[in-house]
Amino acid sequence: MNHNEIKKMVLFAVMTAVAIILHFVEGLFPMPVAIPGIKLGLPNIVSIVALYLFGPYAAFVILILRVFITSFLYSGFSSLIFSLTGGLLSVMVMSLFWKFREKGFSIISASVAGGVFHNVGQIFAAVAVLRTSAVFSYLPVLIVAGVATGTITGIVSGIIVPRLSRIYHINK
Repeated sequence: MNHNEIKKMVLFAVMTAVAIILHFVEGLFPMPVAIPGIKLGLPNIVSIVALYLFGPYAAFVILILRVFITSFLYSGFSSLIFSLTGGLLSVMVMSLFWKFREKGFSIISASVAGGVFHNVGQIFAAVAVLRTSAVFSYLPVLIVAGVATGTITGIVSGIIVPRLSRIYHINK
């Protein structure tokens, strides 16, 4: 392994740790809405930042590590199913937006799409686990929540990415 590969691996580990901490902190402060299951998605900021700094591979690796670790530490197997399904679909969609960023897709639009598709993925997981399509009735509420939370995490990510990019390139 060369110096740059080691530096990148350490940065991925730090980003994973930050995502785990954000997951924990987010659990301490429930959303001030009477709709169960809606979260701001603070750990998703790390996925977006990883995607825009290092590409899809980094975003997927950090997401998978974060979901497995937080599920085992804090929430259990059912959380693993829902978080992994939503997260993987979210990062796939955000990666498409990232791929076409030169065509006008912004980090905020990628984050909004990621927020919406994270919730879509979780609904499909719920349909599979509960064996009922009744949970699709909850989808419109989750889409609105995904747009709102995706906008917030996209704005924050849009502030962080250029700053970390400058730092990373200076130290390269």
